[in-house]
Amino acid sequence: MKTPITIILMALSIFFTNAQTSSIKNLQKSFDESTPKSIEKNNVPGIAVAILKEGKVILKKGYGYANVDKKLEVNSKTGFNIGSISKMFTAWGVMKLVEEGKLNLDAPASNYISNWKLPSSEFNSNKVTIRNLLQHTAGLSVHGYNGYEAKNELTSTVKSLSGITNPDEAVKLIMEPESKFKYSGGGYTILQLVIEEVSGKTFANYMQKNIFKPLKMKQTSFIINKRILKKSAKAYDENAKEIPLRLFNAQAAAGLHTTLNDLILFANASFSKNKVLSQKSINLLITPTKLSKGNYGMGYMAMNRFGDFTLNGHGGSNEGWHSGFMLDFASKSGIIILTNGDAGRNVLFGSLQNWAKWHSNNK
Repeated sequence: MKTPITIILMALSIFFTNAQTSSIKNLQKSFDESTPKSIEKNNVPGIAVAILKEGKVILKKGYGYANVDKKLEVNSKTGFNIGSISKMFTAWGVMKLVEEGKLNLDAPASNYISNWKLPSSEFNSNKVTIRNLLQHTAGLSVHGYNGYEAKNELTSTVKSLSGITNPDEAVKLIMEPESKFKYSGGGYTILQLVIEEVSGKTFANYMQKNIFKPLKMKQTSFIINKRILKKSAKAYDENAKEIPLRLFNAQAAAGLHTTLNDLILFANASFSKNKVLSQKSINLLITPTKLSKGNYGMGYMAMNRFGDFTLNGHGGSNEGWHSGFMLDFASKSGIIILTNGDAGRNVLFGSLQNWAKWHSNNK
C-alpha cells in the first residue's frame, strides 16, 4: 500500500513531467514558426539548430536549404564552416598537450617554436605565453582572417605568420603582453604552429587523431577534402547568391568544418567525463579573465547578460557563414546554431534570444 506522501510525490512528479513536456513542445513550435520566417527575411538559405536541456537533445532540426539550386535541405548531417568556433577546439588541442606534460601554459611560446619568431619590437616577446595566447592577452596583431578561394593559395603556418601569404596577416607584437585584452586570431595561428612542433604532426592531423576521433566526431575536420565537401552546405552572400567556399592557412583560428550532430557530441563530452580532457581542464578553459572584463576565458567566450545563468562557448563568422555554440554548464543545457548565409548573424541572435528567454523560465 502506498503512503499518502508517496502518492503526493508521484502526483507532483507526473505534474512536473507533463508541464515540462508541454513547455518543450511550445519551444519547438516557436522555432518551427519563427525560423522559416527569419531566414526568408534575412536572405539566409539554411540553418541547423540543436537545443540541449540537462544533457538531452530536445530540438535537432534543419530549416531551409544547404544547396539552393539543387533544393537540398539542411539536416543534422549537413556540413558547415564554423569560423572562430574553431578556436574553442584549438584550446582543447592545447590543453591535451598540457595534460600530457608536453606544454606549460605559462612558458613562453617561443620555447616550443624552432622555425619562426615574432619580429623585434619595443615589447618583451618572452612574455607571450601559451596561456595569454589562449586568452587573447598576448598583445598581438591580426584580429581575423579572410581566407582564400583557391586551394593552391594555401601555404605553411610559418608563411602565414610571416605575412608571405598576405602582408596584412603578418603576426606582430603591438602592445605589452598581459596589459589588455585584444582579440587576435594571429595568436591562435601561433598556437597552431606550437601544436605542430610539439606533436610532430600537421595541425589538422593532430586534431583529427587526438580530439575528433576520440569524441567520434566523424564529420569534423580542418582538412577540406572531397569527403567533407560531399555533405557540406554551400556558402551564400547577403543576397542569397552562392559564393566560393573559402579555405584558411589559419586553420586553428577559423578553418573548421563540422555538422550539427558532431557538435552535439562535443557539447555532451564537455558536460561529462570524456576521452580527451579532464573536467578540471575544461573548467579552466571556460573561466573568464579579469583583463577580458569577464567576457573571455581560454578559447571560450562568456555571456552573463541573461541574469540568472552564464553561457560559455563561441561565435563564428566567415564569408558566407555564421554560427553560434553556447552552453550553460551549470544545467548541462545549451544551443547550437549553424547558418550558410552572410546575414546569418541576424537569424542567429534571434534564435539565441528566443531560447535564452525560454531557458531562463524553465531551468
